[in-house]
Amino acid sequence: MNSATSPAGYRLIGVDEAEARFDAASDLQYPYREFADEQEIRLYEGGLHVVGNLERDGDGDWSPCNVIVDGDLTVEGDIEWWDSAGGNFLLVTGHVRVRNVLLSGCPDVVVRGDLTATGGVQGHHGDDGGCLTVKGLVRARTVISTLYFCLDFARQPEALVVGDPYRTTCRVDFTTDELHDIVLPELLDSYDQADEQKISEALRAELPVLRPDVLRSSSPFLT
Repeated sequence: MNSATSPAGYRLIGVDEAEARFDAASDLQYPYREFADEQEIRLYEGGLHVVGNLERDGDGDWSPCNVIVDGDLTVEGDIEWWDSAGGNFLLVTGHVRVRNVLLSGCPDVVVRGDLTATGGVQGHHGDDGGCLTVKGLVRARTVISTLYFCLDFARQPEALVVGDPYRTTCRVDFTTDELHDIVLPELLDSYDQADEQKISEALRAELPVLRPDVLRSSSPFLT
């Protein structure tokens, strides 16, 4: 979906149904019930398969909707979910299969099954919100979380993990302070620091992000 159009097949539900059927708030940090009059909840029943990318709806800083996928979510492209204002959520009750997961700002993304990405998982610019919660196993080439974005994983991922140990529930292979030492030189900014936007662009283009020697030496899942 692009930023203006959601995939067809959803129906709108209220907060009462979201809680009665899915106990949504139990896994969410975002207090979505407080914004029920301003954000609708779109429910996809029986899972969802997206041929291209799955992107957060709306062109503004704040999304006009939250999304629940009841079942598995398969995205042949990338999941791009973001929020630069109050927050929003994407909740998947089953497994997620995707190329890349690209998150920024204050979205609350919850996967109650496994998350399998053939590329990478990235979250950045979380500040007062922004969290990826996975209740199952995460499989990816890399997981990179910077600038206060939170990772809440029930199990140690099968991936190389870069993150803030204080905002990440799993063991990290490298801290955010070390990221500039392990990314490819072309992904640094003018201050020789890792550039989150350049990393996102590389992942979208299915290009490498980390130096080859780092990949070879740091994670058995990447060889």
